[in-house]
Amino acid sequence: MRSLHTFRIGIAVAAIAVAAGCGAASGSSPTSAPSTAPPQAAPSDLPTITKTPKPPKEPTDNLPETGWVAGMVTQGGSGPCYGLTTDDGTRYALYNAGGITLAQNDRVRVKLESTLLRIYCGPGKLMAMVAAEPIK
Repeated sequence: MRSLHTFRIGIAVAAIAVAAGCGAASGSSPTSAPSTAPPQAAPSDLPTITKTPKPPKEPTDNLPETGWVAGMVTQGGSGPCYGLTTDDGTRYALYNAGGITLAQNDRVRVKLESTLLRIYCGPGKLMAMVAAEPIK
């Protein structure tokens, strides 16, 4: 008995939903004017497929430059790690096992080389310091 009652309620709800949907479509007028189709694009306006550039033949990750740079010592001492900020604002973390002594805030000129060592000598690009000269 209970399933028959549930079935009748389901039929009534479905009939009301259908009647409400049909009544709105037949008796109502559109509230907005029908939209006009946008003008067709000319063939020249259509996007074209562009050829993607070829991959580079050389590595694009630029290694830090080597050679002489000038700057201020930000982390001094007798090594093996030093900090240097160059005149153009580049920060270097320098490594030298030779025992060069640099005082913090001194202006120096250092010769840099790239290194294969993976140690932490502070913030900046890790480079090997080959030589250092004070700037007077």
